[in-house]
Amino acid sequence: MKIIKSAGLLALIVPFLAFGQGQSAVASAGLTPENSLYFFDRFGEALQRFFTFNPEAKARLEISFAAERIAEIRVILDTKGVKAGGITVAEESLKSNLRRAAEILAGEKAKGKDIGQLANSLSDEVGRNKDLLKQTFEDQKDAIEKKQEELKAAIRVALAAGDTAKVDALTKELQDLKDQKKLLEDKEDEQEDAIDDEDEKLDEQMSDQKEVEEKIREAGKKKDEIVREAGKEGVEVPAGAFEEFDALLAKAQAAFDGGNYAEAKSFAKQAKKVLEGVHENVGELKDAQEKEDELEKDSEERQNEAEKKNQESLRESDKKAEEEQKQLLEKQKEQFEKDSESGAGGWGR
Repeated sequence: MKIIKSAGLLALIVPFLAFGQGQSAVASAGLTPENSLYFFDRFGEALQRFFTFNPEAKARLEISFAAERIAEIRVILDTKGVKAGGITVAEESLKSNLRRAAEILAGEKAKGKDIGQLANSLSDEVGRNKDLLKQTFEDQKDAIEKKQEELKAAIRVALAAGDTAKVDALTKELQDLKDQKKLLEDKEDEQEDAIDDEDEKLDEQMSDQKEVEEKIREAGKKKDEIVREAGKEGVEVPAGAFEEFDALLAKAQAAFDGGNYAEAKSFAKQAKKVLEGVHENVGELKDAQEKEDELEKDSEERQNEAEKKNQESLRESDKKAEEEQKQLLEKQKEQFEKDSESGAGGWGR
């Protein structure tokens, strides 16, 4: 009887949810935590969980919910910005969805079921979601960097015009953008670590061979991401930065090829740890370069301002000299006319 009532409730709620999502600005994300009706969206998910009985379907359902959380994060970033409170709600829900999927697989494995293939499939899906989330943050950082360049150009114009009030206002806007970018980077790192932790749990449900194969693949992919990111930011990665990582990954691959999966897993984990250090170093180089670029631009702006003031001073000096010369000529002219009148009067007498 309870099931019948719940089914009736579901029949009532689904059309309402469909209507609400149809009215949403971005239908693919559905309602977001910023929307006062968001609880209907989450209630609908709870009903889907209740009416899903197959463990594999339950796990896949959680992964699909995780993908929706990522879509919500993207919409909130686009419309409200990184400081919006709804982002934290979506991020916590994302971690919860991934955790539930991992727990479902762990429970099935504990029952003696072979879920290696499912774990591999879901881990791939998590990897795609992780890439999508990373791209979401990268797009936002690109947008912020574009605004920063526009503000810097506006500040230079204001400086040239001597509009100090506008310079101060634009400088505050620029600092706010820097804070937003830093917050984005922190949230990106936090989410990447959280997803990696849950993905690690999914990997543990795979066969040893699949798990190690996945770790080696992810390590190589992460290295490529660091290189691309450094190139995009114009940061030159020091020679030999990946030397230790490459050596460890080669050892992991050799152990894997030899069928020694435990040793391969150990080397892959060490390689990942080394890679995290490289990533941090590249980030520090990037920050140092940004500061150097800012100092160089500030120096250039100060030099241009000093040159402008010097030119204005020279113009004022030339104008003053011209005015003094003009006054001198006027005096000479007056004296000449006065002398002429005096001479003419004397001759008349």
